[in-house]
Amino acid sequence: MKHFFLSALLFALLFTAEAEHIPGKLLFSFDFNNYDSLKCWSGASNMKWEPTGGKNNSGCVSFNCSQITDLFAGIDLPMKSVSGELLVLEGWIDTSKLAAPQRSYLGPKVILAKEYPGGTGTHEIKKKEYGVPGWRRFLITCDVPPVITRVTLKLGVQGTVGTLRFDDLKIYKLSKKKNVKLRPEFRAKKLQKSPQYRGVMSGGDFSEKAFQTLRDWNVNLMRFQITSNGIENITEAGFRAGVKRSLERFDRVLPLARKYGIKMILDLHYGPGTGINKVYSNSLNWEPAQQKLLIQIWREIASRYKNEPLIYGYDILNEPREDHYEYQPGNDRWQGLAEKICAAIREIDPHTPIIVEPILWGSIAGLKQLQPIQQPNIIYSFHFYDPHIYTHQNVPGLKNNKEWTYPGIIGGVLWNREKMYQEIQPVIDFQKKHNVPIFVGEFSAVRWAPGADLYLKDLISIFEENGWDWTYHAFREWRGWSLEAYDNRGNEKFNPDMNKRKKVVLEAFAKNLPISSQK
Repeated sequence: MKHFFLSALLFALLFTAEAEHIPGKLLFSFDFNNYDSLKCWSGASNMKWEPTGGKNNSGCVSFNCSQITDLFAGIDLPMKSVSGELLVLEGWIDTSKLAAPQRSYLGPKVILAKEYPGGTGTHEIKKKEYGVPGWRRFLITCDVPPVITRVTLKLGVQGTVGTLRFDDLKIYKLSKKKNVKLRPEFRAKKLQKSPQYRGVMSGGDFSEKAFQTLRDWNVNLMRFQITSNGIENITEAGFRAGVKRSLERFDRVLPLARKYGIKMILDLHYGPGTGINKVYSNSLNWEPAQQKLLIQIWREIASRYKNEPLIYGYDILNEPREDHYEYQPGNDRWQGLAEKICAAIREIDPHTPIIVEPILWGSIAGLKQLQPIQQPNIIYSFHFYDPHIYTHQNVPGLKNNKEWTYPGIIGGVLWNREKMYQEIQPVIDFQKKHNVPIFVGEFSAVRWAPGADLYLKDLISIFEENGWDWTYHAFREWRGWSLEAYDNRGNEKFNPDMNKRKKVVLEAFAKNLPISSQK
């Protein structure tokens, strides 16, 4: 693929002006108003330039498929401009003349693809609509760590027929967040010096025998997932039905949690109007009605459980993402929506802690953009699976197929406890700056990753050193994360014996005190 920065004039325009609704610097712009703008694209022959088909009757590009096929074009972004940055891609898309494919993951493709030593990653639009007349606006948020060696913008259509158009693509570098200070009354009076709660992410086993096992492990915290339960959540009725079924299950689980001394987190693991696929379900929906529904759901949950002392906290949305089809000006991005959800909960429940995760899958990169919320008793949470090519190596469906060992050189970088501490330092800085509690909602490494026990040991030791409560991912969910399975990838059987990973985590659980003795 051509490196377009060799010909900056053909690439696009570079700007330093601030965008009207994207809080950042505009780096690159593709308006497709002239034919020459296609010359820097690899696969440009798959695109057709239309001089008057754009959203303002200007130039645009189209992909035309008379039969089911895959057509793509791409362009490399110069690493000097994007390395180590948070990017937002915005653009306009017209799918009115594109047929819906048989599978939901096919259809129009807008992808920011990343390559790094030993693996790849992608960010793309997920929710797709067909037959809707006119141009629709979309956003994709993407983090570009310094270790990334290549970032490519790809456009195309896959597995369907018809005409797909694109216009006015822009890539922004998100500005550093403003220096917002948390008001003194919302800062914690005293932060704990060591974790008080160490537990697990819930899976599918809520039997009494499962809770007996957790008691034997000395677990005192569970992060309970509110999921769609296979019910469509595009409509309000479908979303409500999924939440209702999860809360009914939660009510059946509460007596067991109380009996075996385990605090519970209510984790809303999917959002309204985002489809039924779990991979896409935590994308933030920009539509006003869906955002209002999310706020209303939390009002109802708070009303239902405001007097339940067994609840550790309300986790208002799992791994929120701002990659969504059509942003509507005037609506909230995650920061504003999270603030409204917290305010709505506090109107009803003044005491139960509220857990807030940042964008970009609850990552530390996202936390760098999160502002403290001016409400009492807010816990800030992040998830840690870095480096991803190690923790997710040989996970089915991913392209991380190379074996890596911890500690050691992973993707060209030496990963050890010191390196992990450096990666987690922004969380420590956030906590010290605002004097707020931190909760680690998810962390893990696949059971067949060489050195996974040492990885977990080093990571947990960092949590312990900083006094952060945590939940391991996961208890009796997918076997890849299981502490009760054999370490070799081909053996899916239950392992009744102790293994190195389980030993590390159980040694940490042994430090837990009964919840009756907690403050």
